[in-house]
Amino acid sequence: MSATLNFFSGNADLVEVFDKVVPWDRVVRAVEGADADVAQTVATWREVCDLAGKYIATEIAPRAAKVDELGVIRDGGEIRMNEPMTKNLRGLADLGLASPSVPAQFGGAGLPFTVTMMVAEMLARADLATQVQHGIGWNSPAALIFRFGTDQQKARYLPLLAKGEIMGAVAMTEPQAGSDVGRLTTTATPERDDCWLLRGRKQFISAGQGDMVIVLARCVDGSTGLDGLGMFIADREGGNYVVERAEHKFTIRGSPTCALVFEGTRASVLGQPGEGWKQILTFMNESRLGVGIQGIGVATAALAKAQEYAAARVQMGKPIREHPMVAEMLLDMETTVTGARALAYEAAVLQDLALFGRDEQAARDVREVTPLVKWYGTEGAVRVCRLALQIHGGVGVVDEYDVGRFMRDSLITPIYEGTSQIQSLMAVKDLMKWTMRRPATLVRRGPSRLLARASLAGRARSDFAAARGHILGAIRLLLRRVVRRSGLGIFRGKRLEDEDLGPILLHAERLTESLAHAHVARVLGERARSLSGRQPMADRAARTARLVAERNRRAIALDDGSVFERIQTWRSERD
Repeated sequence: MSATLNFFSGNADLVEVFDKVVPWDRVVRAVEGADADVAQTVATWREVCDLAGKYIATEIAPRAAKVDELGVIRDGGEIRMNEPMTKNLRGLADLGLASPSVPAQFGGAGLPFTVTMMVAEMLARADLATQVQHGIGWNSPAALIFRFGTDQQKARYLPLLAKGEIMGAVAMTEPQAGSDVGRLTTTATPERDDCWLLRGRKQFISAGQGDMVIVLARCVDGSTGLDGLGMFIADREGGNYVVERAEHKFTIRGSPTCALVFEGTRASVLGQPGEGWKQILTFMNESRLGVGIQGIGVATAALAKAQEYAAARVQMGKPIREHPMVAEMLLDMETTVTGARALAYEAAVLQDLALFGRDEQAARDVREVTPLVKWYGTEGAVRVCRLALQIHGGVGVVDEYDVGRFMRDSLITPIYEGTSQIQSLMAVKDLMKWTMRRPATLVRRGPSRLLARASLAGRARSDFAAARGHILGAIRLLLRRVVRRSGLGIFRGKRLEDEDLGPILLHAERLTESLAHAHVARVLGERARSLSGRQPMADRAARTARLVAERNRRAIALDDGSVFERIQTWRSERD
């Protein structure tokens, strides 16, 4: 077990982000108002992080292996959390951190998204299963009810969620409708007054064993796709809906992932019927940032274990960290974790400014970086955990050393709340829309405002510029292929079908990988301009961004069309 006694004060990079990077004056004024005492507010938020960091490191982290070993309790049809998990959550509730973003008027701490995510990162470092229960069971339903609920709904649910007296969930996914939300079939029909009846099934619902659930359902007759959806609150009491089962998983074993059945379930509408998709998007965007930060937490745990082991393990007369290949692994892991954290908290700040400050530019920027935070934070976590396992050698597969659990838990992060491939499609779709509206950006510094305006120093400057150039080259290649398929109408608003966009759909993840590395190089390079000692890491990130962007541009250029040939073969077999 690591000797770290505080996951906040013992994490020098997280402390630096809090103390020197986050523009707290802007966040405080957006969240608390123009007349807020910035220094006092920030001091209070820092105390919260320090308090949480100590409890999480000394109480939750030591119980993580037991939470994983016991898993979900299935007892005579009842599904519940195991006792160590329950103890973890009870302790957080006792500290006033059950749902820390709930405003003080409802019994919460009123923390901004940025601080809430710092707590989430520390929890994910200690035990990802506990963090999932905390985030989905308390924070997510509370956020949706606060934003869209009536005064009566807020008064009824928010104090209970803020105190940890009830646990909820958010139910979107269905057996036949995973990422394709428009195919969901759960229905809501009005009965009387504010009572609706739900019918349908939901699957893969995190924290689904709780006391209530917010359900996305079709509520407008004849509607299709993403139109005609609504959100509804259903209490479980009295068997109002059935928790059918909890899945058996090899990852986040302590967190119940449930299937729910609604057969005439009584529910009240949350927000406007028919506006459910627009409303749920606020949850999805924050959840995707949150999952990226989950990855950072797990990767931080794996990095700490690898650093500790590599310093203590002696082979060939010296600690293995002094062997060049292992040293390079550790530097790669450190750069990945630090870069992911820098990008994630830039996004978290933008989310606070967009949500509370109604900052339209922040809203546009956070839309750009959100899928990149999710992609890089989670794919990076898998890579970091894999390297930590390799550094441990044979003992890495022994449960006593924890890195096997980190590896298993990391594997869920690129999957839920939108797979890495879905994030890639989101990122590239927006990028291409922007490019098609402004073709001149293809001969300038690129279609991304954030990348175009970046100002780096040292070696990072030239490597970053080269990476950006390779990204522009890749975009030009892809657009030329789309033009050959569909004509120049793409620059005049022509509606494009998937057949036209084939090259972009095929290479979306390659382009996203290049964009993510470029943004990481950007944020680390910008930090290095103002903080001493950070330039070497910025240089490493920019060099990696250049290599990744060059590799992906070459892969796109050398595409031989075999993928589309195979798709055509499969299509003919289906027809």
